[in-house]
Amino acid sequence: MSPMGNDDLLQRIDTKLDQMLKLAAMHVTANMKQTQAIQMLNTAGFDRKFIAELLGTTPNTVSVTLAKAKARQRPREIPTVDPASLVPTPEE
Repeated sequence: MSPMGNDDLLQRIDTKLDQMLKLAAMHVTANMKQTQAIQMLNTAGFDRKFIAELLGTTPNTVSVTLAKAKARQRPREIPTVDPASLVPTPEE
């Protein structure tokens, strides 16, 4: 096979693999809400542009959704009180 034939064959294989990847991702996320699908696809390593194209949204929407999800996952700081600073209440 000539070098040009190899390039053509590799291009066709790449196109088919891309189609299979999109179909698999669509199947896995079919019954998910958009937020869940975005998080799952991001966790799987897909970039924001691919996720946006797959879900019919924009890369910006994907970024905002992921940022909000990350913010929700941060543990909230619970204020601590130094017991020595507490003032006892007068007993009656």
